[in-house]
This record gives sequence, C-alpha cells and structure tokens, in this order.
Amino acid sequence: MRPVTHRASGPQFAGLRVSRRGGSLLVLALVGPLAGCYTTRPVTTAPAPGATVLLDLTDVARVQFGERIGASAARIEGVVQSQNDTAYVINISSVSYLDGRTNKWSGEPFTVPAQLVSRAQLREFSRSRTSLLSAGIAAALVVVFATTQFLGLGGAEKTPIPPPGGES
Repeated sequence: MRPVTHRASGPQFAGLRVSRRGGSLLVLALVGPLAGCYTTRPVTTAPAPGATVLLDLTDVARVQFGERIGASAARIEGVVQSQNDTAYVINISSVSYLDGRTNKWSGEPFTVPAQLVSRAQLREFSRSRTSLLSAGIAAALVVVFATTQFLGLGGAEKTPIPPPGGES
C-alpha cells in the first residue's frame, strides 16, 4: 500500500503559489521602501515655502490653541506656506498630543507665533538612508530566495500521512 502524501500550498501571487512566510516577506519588501527615510534638523532660519516643519508647542501655546487643535497638543507637523521670521504659517498635516495620540489633518491653514514654539525642526527626505534601507531589503530577499522555496515551486518536501490506527 502506498502512503498518501500532501503538499502545503499557500496563497496565489501572480499565478504562482507563495508560502505564507514568503508572502509576508514579499509584502514587507515592497512596502518598506515606500515609507522612505527622513531626517530632522533644527530650524536656523525662516523655512522656505513647501518645507515640512515639526513644531513643538509651549504650555502657553497649548492653552491658547486648545479650542482649535486640542488642549493637550504637543507637536504640530505641517507644510510651510509663507516665509516669516515671527510666525510659522503652515498647512497642518498632523497634530501629536501629550498622551501619545496623533490626529491626521487635511492641510488646514494655521499660524503659530514663533514665541509659542519650544523647538522647530525641518523634516527632510534622506536619499542615503533610503538607499541603505533598500540595499538591506534587497540583501534579505536574496537570502530568502537562496535558502527557502519562496515561491513554492518544485522540490517541495512531501510528508507521508500515517495510516489510521497507528499501523506502519
């Protein structure tokens, strides 16, 4: 009597069977670089229009802006609309709060006087960090392809199913 065999199959990707672990790694590899890498640096002069800024608010700012953006707002992120030495004129993209919550905004205009900001930073895309991240992901994929049957093609190990009742 010939033992019954089975082959585990994972989800289909572009018509090919992909193992569960392989599928997860594929998704991470494709999505990871899309996030990119950013750096922040202190604002030393009035930022140019179009720059993304992170503004840490003072306690006075929290009281003054409480009705508009929330009483416990700790940081505002936004895109600079006009250059000004006394205030940041921005379109808000997110507000982070003291309790760790973050709310996304859809670019509402907002003016923050410079004296109500405890720390201002520019957020910039880093090509070098993104290149390093991409190279690391590529190396990891090479290792995965070299050490596993990533796509579940050919040579899959067949495991015999034991007969009922413990007979051999």
